[in-house]
Amino acid sequence: MRRLIALVLPLLFSGAPAFAAAPKPTPSSAHTHASSHASQGRASRDREPTPKSPVSVKLSSIHPAGYLRANSTLHVTGRMINQSESGYQRVSVRLRFRSQPMANRGELETYADGKGLDPQQAGPQRLAAASLPVGGQQSWSVSLKVRQMGLSTFGVYPISVEVLSAAGTVLGHVRTFVTYYPAGSSPQKTKVAWVWPIIDQPHRADDSTFVDDGLERQLGSGGRLSNLVAAAARTTTQVSWLLDPSLVEDATRMGDTDGYSIKGTSRPQSVAANDWLRSLHAAVTAPGDRLIATPYADPDVMALAQHGMSDDVKFAAQQGTRTLATAGLSGATPEVAMPPDGLADQATLSSLVASGSRTILLSSSVLPDSRAATYTVDPVAHKMVSGTNVRLVAYDDTLRKILATPTTEPGGTIAAEQRFLAETAMITGEAPQKSRTIVITPPRRWNPSPAFAKAVLYYTSKMPWMQAVPLGAAENTPAAGRVFQAQKDSGLSKNYLRQVRDLRSRVRQFTSIFTSAASGFTLGIARTESSAWNGQSRKGTKLRDTLTDELDHDIGKIKVLNDGITMAGRSGRTAITISNGLDHGTVVVTLRAYSQNKTRLRVDSVNRTLRLEPGHKDQVTLDMKASANGIAYVNLELLAPDGRPFGTGPHVLHVRTTAYGRTALLITGVSLAVLFVGVAIRVVRRRAERAEESVE
Repeated sequence: MRRLIALVLPLLFSGAPAFAAAPKPTPSSAHTHASSHASQGRASRDREPTPKSPVSVKLSSIHPAGYLRANSTLHVTGRMINQSESGYQRVSVRLRFRSQPMANRGELETYADGKGLDPQQAGPQRLAAASLPVGGQQSWSVSLKVRQMGLSTFGVYPISVEVLSAAGTVLGHVRTFVTYYPAGSSPQKTKVAWVWPIIDQPHRADDSTFVDDGLERQLGSGGRLSNLVAAAARTTTQVSWLLDPSLVEDATRMGDTDGYSIKGTSRPQSVAANDWLRSLHAAVTAPGDRLIATPYADPDVMALAQHGMSDDVKFAAQQGTRTLATAGLSGATPEVAMPPDGLADQATLSSLVASGSRTILLSSSVLPDSRAATYTVDPVAHKMVSGTNVRLVAYDDTLRKILATPTTEPGGTIAAEQRFLAETAMITGEAPQKSRTIVITPPRRWNPSPAFAKAVLYYTSKMPWMQAVPLGAAENTPAAGRVFQAQKDSGLSKNYLRQVRDLRSRVRQFTSIFTSAASGFTLGIARTESSAWNGQSRKGTKLRDTLTDELDHDIGKIKVLNDGITMAGRSGRTAITISNGLDHGTVVVTLRAYSQNKTRLRVDSVNRTLRLEPGHKDQVTLDMKASANGIAYVNLELLAPDGRPFGTGPHVLHVRTTAYGRTALLITGVSLAVLFVGVAIRVVRRRAERAEESVE
């Protein structure tokens, strides 16, 4: 113990000056530490999920649908679910409302995002459930006469429905909007042009290889693509169809009488695909509707333009209109383009203009109003792009986000409908005496509930503050002070596109050997460049790898059949057989042969071009001269018309030579001569011996 104290005390005393010299925290450093802790606390709180309310509240219906009149009675119904760990007695509901309309779209968005307080005015409470046990559900309804709400002018009004405990504690609530349109209102209607996307992801790698069976479900009854076509086909609202030609081609291939193949597994002819194609043809040819073709497979135009692959965009645009025409959908125009997510930079615009586009639809976030007007302005701006005057047309990004909200969940459809009605009414109400035009387009691969898809088109034609117009009407509005703001981010990565570029080079070379200069892999490259792979890189990589495997497989079918020969003698001639094992496609190739070691084996040059029909073979005679015994190797390469070899590498021919060189022949001759001389000497001696014996 004494030893321990003797060791510790000197350490404490020696450390005392250091402790005494330690500076006190300065105000700035103390503030820094405090700020750090505060920041950590805030970050921690930000990461915490928003606490859920004890009772979840969902909307089921709002009546009257669309808008209220002065003599209307507002009916709101819904459902509540007790998601807490406690039961409640005598649960009631009540409606909160405000008598003043919302002032602008910003206020509307803030309220929709759940910020701020609910409206202060409240209607009477109504008992909804005598008891609500844990996990229990209960339907509810509230009603209130419009005259009691004090609504007076056309506009959008916030409302909410609260669920209350017996003690008056708010257990949960749901927010929404109603639009009031009294008799005698006469605002200038907002003209609405719809662009209706029918776009999916590519489902084939090369032209004959489907990589999945996901399209069948989407085309069938109740599927996403089936619902979208049906919704727009059964409305009086004019739409412009934004159609991906590769989707039409995929469906056409599935509808072939011979069926189709998924990963080598045969499938029968798809009835769903043919039914969908018939409904699509009938829908897009409706009077007043317009057909707009995306470039084939809807490529990520911005990423391709940024990485020097604009030629692929031009090819896809040209191929897109050809594909639709082949499918009987003539009249599709590439003059109108809408890059994925409505984003673009200068290179993107130049790429689209080079592809034939003269009207380019962009997000309103890319084309903001430079004058900061207090109302939504017309969508058009003009810009010189590569020496061409181009119309840039903004679609409303806020409405696009509203359309993107989930509507297949309980309460989703009615909530989204009310927000859509409120947003469009607010646009009209911002400047009710000024006629304006907006463009609305859902997300590219939109998946709404069928009811919501039908409702937004119905409301566009039936609500008194909107008027449906064709897209051409929006294109022809005067420029309204919008300015183009180039974007920086793109979807497909540089590394991904580098590998696509390498694969494209191989496909082009393979394609060049066919007499028609076409193969089933050319459009496969376009499929790997689809915007569908933005955020889905694993799926894009899978399709690209499948395309690579199929390409290697087909390249391997055009090959040299010889593996090895034996050459007896100093020189020899052998026939080299080249085979085209493909099921279709006549190819033109040239054989090049060269020795790996010219001092051992010399190969006379050949330059014969072969034309091979599918399933056929042909031969080329090869002359060789050996200078040594043993095994020598000859490289056999098949050349494309441009003189470059194609395939994974040269085919190696093993040549076993058993020839004799000059030295070997001389040694053999001398040996034979010595042998003959020896034999002759022995014969002469034997005869001499016999002669001597006879004399004796």
